[in-house]
Amino acid sequence: MRFQRYGKSFQMVIENGRDLEEVLTLDEALWGALSAPKDIFDGDPVLFQLLDEDKSGRITNTNIKMAIKWMLDNLPDHDAIQEGFDGKLPLDAIVSGTDTGKALRDSADYILNELKADDKSTITLAQIREFLKTVATRSLNGDGVLSMKGANDPEVTKMKAIPILVQDAVKATGGATDIDGTQGMDTAVYNTFLTAAKDYIDWLDKGVIPAGQETTEIMTMGADTPALAALVRTNAPKIAQFFQLCRLIEFDQRLEDKSVSTAQKVAEFDPANTADVDAYQKSLPLATPRQSGVLPFDLNKINPAYAADFGALIEKVLRPILGEDATGMTQTEWSEVQARFAPYEGYLASKAGAIVEGISPDELRLLLNDKEIQGELERLMVIDKGVADTVAAAKQVEKLLLYRMYLLRFCNNFVCFSELYSLEKHAMFECGRVVIDGRWFGIALKVSSAAVHQTLGKFSQLFLVYMDVIRPDGSKMPIVIPVTRGTKGSLVVGKHGVFYDLAGKDFDVIITQIQENPICVAEALLSPFLKIWSAIENKITSWSEASQKKFDEKVTTAVNTPAAPAPAPAPAPAEGNKGGMNSQAFLGISVAFAAIGSAFAFVSKTVASMSWFQILMMVVIALLAVLLPISVIACIKLSRQDLSSLLEGCGWGVNLRLRLDGKVRKQFTYWGKYPKDATGTPRNYVLRWILCLILLIVLIVFGVRSCQNWKARKAEEAQQQEQVAEPAAPAEPAPAEPAPEAPAEPVPAG
Repeated sequence: MRFQRYGKSFQMVIENGRDLEEVLTLDEALWGALSAPKDIFDGDPVLFQLLDEDKSGRITNTNIKMAIKWMLDNLPDHDAIQEGFDGKLPLDAIVSGTDTGKALRDSADYILNELKADDKSTITLAQIREFLKTVATRSLNGDGVLSMKGANDPEVTKMKAIPILVQDAVKATGGATDIDGTQGMDTAVYNTFLTAAKDYIDWLDKGVIPAGQETTEIMTMGADTPALAALVRTNAPKIAQFFQLCRLIEFDQRLEDKSVSTAQKVAEFDPANTADVDAYQKSLPLATPRQSGVLPFDLNKINPAYAADFGALIEKVLRPILGEDATGMTQTEWSEVQARFAPYEGYLASKAGAIVEGISPDELRLLLNDKEIQGELERLMVIDKGVADTVAAAKQVEKLLLYRMYLLRFCNNFVCFSELYSLEKHAMFECGRVVIDGRWFGIALKVSSAAVHQTLGKFSQLFLVYMDVIRPDGSKMPIVIPVTRGTKGSLVVGKHGVFYDLAGKDFDVIITQIQENPICVAEALLSPFLKIWSAIENKITSWSEASQKKFDEKVTTAVNTPAAPAPAPAPAPAEGNKGGMNSQAFLGISVAFAAIGSAFAFVSKTVASMSWFQILMMVVIALLAVLLPISVIACIKLSRQDLSSLLEGCGWGVNLRLRLDGKVRKQFTYWGKYPKDATGTPRNYVLRWILCLILLIVLIVFGVRSCQNWKARKAEEAQQQEQVAEPAAPAEPAPAEPAPEAPAEPVPAG
């Protein structure tokens, strides 16, 4: 297992199948990433669908390990798994001692024979997909669904009943979707349809009156039972309401006048309005409720809105059951009438196989009774299922070829990020590059939205530019690019550029948001001065605008206002403000100028007393005092710039810190190159500017030193002149000698 430094992180080197073996044992904490969204990768979409085995929309390290193990198990020569695969997989390279390997070989042989390939020792991804495309156009295409196309194909079946039954099955169950997009019948649909047909026919047979009989337990009124039961159901609600009102009036006789309609409702009723007449009639009971609780058969006493239905019920049901001379019906008698139809109502409630109710019973009986038709349907589905097994096996061969072609490269975009740092190719998760502001930005990543990406992208410490790629149909694809060299330049929101996808196709692109951070040390050093200059410039601009505004107002006033009489002379200035200026303000200005002059004099005197070396050191120290903290902070921020946060904002789960070095910065942001034989191109003047700076420093030092020497000579000349002009000083008199002291007188004794 070998590691290499990419950028500023150490990552595993993956070059062949042996390295893939070691990936299976690599500590997960040393993986470049642990998960990533499936949709951010550029490549064969089938590959990413296969890697996303659990259909979660993400590819994890567990998915990668399973894919590596499956491929290595089926391709035993691991040394042969290297970059530069030509796309032709030898069948002998597939393992032969396992059931999976045998199935893969058999499927590959079948595909090559079906395509009548000249070379049957190798198979390619194009051949597999050509076979799958051919199968998809067949009547029996291996998806397990017998469509109308297959049922009507004379080469598939010649039984005319098959298309009818397939159509009936789709009508009853909704069918299953065939690979060609149409609806058809698979095994599940067939079994559901067959079971429903059997249950429905059995249910229908229970309601049949045997020959020689007029009634049965279910058909209590003979063949007319269904129609008469429907007539009973139609009148039942109003009859039940009538008997309910009768019971209520018997309990409380005060309600008798209100049982038909209230006085207020009658007052609101408009007989001239047809709609009101219909609504009013339907709101009234079937007949006027009475304490007797008898529903009269006299249609003159029946609500006209229900008289027709109730009259039919009397003639067809009530009098045949209650007697031809019956003139009314009590609630008990009505219960007897309903009981006569209870078996039939129970029979209706027990209906089974209702999904096939709209299909002709004769067609259903044909399916149930003709075993040959059932056998033909089952045979066709078995054949289609066999084709489905062939297709599934072909997809396994496709999976093996896709893994052999791309899995090694995918690991270099997931387990490690060697392709991200490669100068020859783009990483699989890049979407293209952008040219804007006179520069190329070599890495662009798809994002769901700028707002979502900024949540984590801000921790990258990178200068990020968010853009919208505008497709020909007007839709937009948001992307983000990091700026790793140069300065901000003219990168501003709204600026247009050109985006090139990995296929080289160009699209218009526009900047939508910018997340600013230091791009280089030089920009960080100039940033404070630029901010100061920007503040000064803004202040000057605001002053200029204010002055211009005042000037415009005065001009407008002078033009629009008529001439006024001469103003009275201004009063004499106050004693404390003579001359139009406050004495305190004048004093303050004087003090300020005096302080500035004193400071300038002190600086000049100090500089004049210094040697040229001291002056140079003072300039250097002053520059370092200003620039060193800025440089340190800028270097710290630049060293913290991290591509991992950039990827995490796109949905990655990254393990490593992907720092940037000088090589990577040049790779991600670079300028266009002029042709070698081109003339009139800009030159690099860095050396010239350095020499100019050195010369300027020498001139400053020489000037200061010359100034010092000149001042020293002037001072010496002035001193000499002073000595010549002075008169000779008079000699001082010698000090007088002191007089000798007189001898002391002798003191007399005693």
